Amino acid sequence: MTRIPGWRQVAPPSIVYSHIAAACGFQPRDQNGETQVYALAQSASDAARGKPELSLAGTAEIPLAGMRADSVFEAAELPSKRVGVSRCYRAEAGARGADTKGLYRVHEFTKVELFAWTAPTDAATQDVFDEMVDAQTEILASLGLHCRVLEMPTADLGATATRKIDIEAFFPSRAAQGLNDGWGEVTSASICTDYQTRRLATRLRSAGSGSGGKLAYPYTVNGTALAVPRVLAAILENGWDEAQMAVTIPECLRPWMDGKEKIEMKTSRLS
Repeated sequence: MTRIPGWRQVAPPSIVYSHIAAACGFQPRDQNGETQVYALAQSASDAARGKPELSLAGTAEIPLAGMRADSVFEAAELPSKRVGVSRCYRAEAGARGADTKGLYRVHEFTKVELFAWTAPTDAATQDVFDEMVDAQTEILASLGLHCRVLEMPTADLGATATRKIDIEAFFPSRAAQGLNDGWGEVTSASICTDYQTRRLATRLRSAGSGSGGKLAYPYTVNGTALAVPRVLAAILENGWDEAQMAVTIPECLRPWMDGKEKIEMKTSRLS
């Protein structure tokens, strides 16, 4: 499997402060306006004491960004790149249709998230963004999946991003239903400039400015390296052999599957 040099691995928590999630711009809503965030009930005594509200993390981007809330980077620290494996929680309150049933859209899933702080320049941010996209496409290609990279229009960027790409994989079941010619999103990457760092008070001291020098706001970039359920669904569909009733295991995964090349249906002992 792909190794991504220069990225420090961390283990993000599943519970985050709600105001950190809001500062990150993570406020997804369904087509009918229902929130997709699982909020944790707060007792009356906690509310009276002014204890911050908590919610389940919808993506590791939130705790990763919160790691440097109300802190200052030195110029030499950037770019600072993190990769986190975490559980993610989405309420998915509204109806999404038959095309999103099964593994494609679930309430709880595992995701590998890439997150980075960069110098506040387009060139520095673009370098990290390109590195993320290269890693994403390499991972999907190593799994034997056919993918396409889409540059998203401004109407689909949301509040945080100035640029966003979606990577879609081919799903035979979606093609059979006539859905988007068989393509379905499996990952994305976004440039958020200083939207998140301003709201989280994450600052940057430029080289040579000294302790009393003027502070700037670094830029942030995020992307999903691997959303496990959707990628697993794509592997199962594309590797399925109807005649043999078996799934072909991608070659890069076989060392972790005892060298097996296929997952086959077990013969019943009662037959």
